Amino acid sequence: MNIVKKLFIFIIILSAVSCGLPDVTGITLELNQPYITKVIPGQNKLVVEFEAQNNEPSFSGYNIYFGDSTNPREYRLYNQQKALPTMTELRSENVKKYSFTIEVGSYYSTNSSTVDTLRETDLPNGIPIYVWVSSYQITPQLESYYYYDNFVKMGTPRPEAVNQTINANQNISMEGRDLAKLIDSGGKLYFQNVANTSMMVMAGSSLNDIVVPPENGYGNIDLEVKANRLYLVKITEDNNSYYGKIYVRSVSGTSAVVDYCRQTAANILSY
Repeated sequence: MNIVKKLFIFIIILSAVSCGLPDVTGITLELNQPYITKVIPGQNKLVVEFEAQNNEPSFSGYNIYFGDSTNPREYRLYNQQKALPTMTELRSENVKKYSFTIEVGSYYSTNSSTVDTLRETDLPNGIPIYVWVSSYQITPQLESYYYYDNFVKMGTPRPEAVNQTINANQNISMEGRDLAKLIDSGGKLYFQNVANTSMMVMAGSSLNDIVVPPENGYGNIDLEVKANRLYLVKITEDNNSYYGKIYVRSVSGTSAVVDYCRQTAANILSY
């Protein structure tokens, strides 16, 4: 009887520490932390893209949070059924890519009992928002927590206009500020600087490409307008710098179809 009892205890201990079973004392080792690859800002919204792989038996999905720099887990997002996790997922042996939009109307809570919907005032343009993603297991309800410095990403919602037709001799304006003027010179279209602006051409395939504006390299010469190109505008006011982007969808005769946005917060260099 003693031998059987000791053997039973040994099996329980061995099972508790075996790889692949939930370990409540070392949960960060059991549920692999997702890695945020991109935070794309938009009009009162952010799109968070991340990569992850989790093959643990207890794994059930990902929770997405947002907040400020001191508490990026202030708001916990719910799925469309107002239930956790934010994204339900099954075990996977391969790295997978995910995308989730934090926008007006999304469900969130700051505690476990009340679920609210995000309003425009919760995602104001020009205010940096920090995003955090964690793996989640349903029982017990624990998540993978790592140091914020390694896994939190920041994005800043900004006003934008999409699929706009701009004609020659017309200014591109956003939030009461001119970004550039479209002019026709010798049968070709150019972006011309307006007051307190300078421009450059950037590599990019859409308005949503993340751009870290360089400190130097902007010019005051007219830039030829070409389809499928991204133009970066630097706006200097007093000692502050603001940034705008213009993406040209197409060019036809004396008009161009463009997307554009403006960063309304001063001296934010990543958006």
